[in-house]
Amino acid sequence: MKWQQFKSKALIEIHKFFYGRNGVDQLTVFILLVSLIVTLIGGIFRLSWLQLLYFAGVALAVYRTLSRNLVKRRAENQLFLQKTRSITSWFRVRRRIFQERKTHRHFKCPSCKQRLRVPRGKGNIKITCSKCGEQFSRKS
Repeated sequence: MKWQQFKSKALIEIHKFFYGRNGVDQLTVFILLVSLIVTLIGGIFRLSWLQLLYFAGVALAVYRTLSRNLVKRRAENQLFLQKTRSITSWFRVRRRIFQERKTHRHFKCPSCKQRLRVPRGKGNIKITCSKCGEQFSRKS
């Protein structure tokens, strides 16, 4: 029974310590991944000075995680998400197209470049763009 009491008290203390702190967000995960890649490159090419960048990245990630300045950390994370939104949305669209490859075909409108989704297996169909009204025909 003593182990259970120790474990519950330790969890309570950990919760108290982390209350009001930033925690791990997307920017922190990105910093840690870049640090890991840097250390792998340093190991492959035997560049020991890259270890300093690794430790700097880990220190920055720990600082961000334990920071109590939530407004500033969240603003930094929001700026990071805004800057990377176009890259992540491109991958999200590609993943959706891949997942729907057996049931739907995706086309771009020749006029406005809007992405259009049509069911697969309907033969030659006339597609009307929902954005500009352009009509074009494609094989689905």
